[in-house]
Amino acid sequence: MNEQRTKVVLKHILEDLLDVDSFVQGVSQKEFEASPLLKKAVSMSLINIGELTRELPDSLKHRNPHIPWRSIIGLRNRAAHGYHTLDTEIMWNIANFELSDLERVVRKELGLL
Repeated sequence: MNEQRTKVVLKHILEDLLDVDSFVQGVSQKEFEASPLLKKAVSMSLINIGELTRELPDSLKHRNPHIPWRSIIGLRNRAAHGYHTLDTEIMWNIANFELSDLERVVRKELGLL
């Protein structure tokens, strides 16, 4: 993948990361779990992030081994093929606590840090 395409993919990942953050901002876990709209919105963004992650070059992934790239892609597969069996608490935790490292890497790779 050329550098220009990598930047485009990273920008799309950042957009979805920011979307997830905006979806859960100011929302309690209980409100999240009761809202089909929020759950589907977060799920779709996580699917997008996982799909886009598959397109990133191995060199970028090797530079950032602390990011669980395989788990991100695995979550995409799980969300896309088994949405109704996803654990809402896991989605909540990912949306609120597990995306910050990925966002930092994406921003760093885009030259935004």
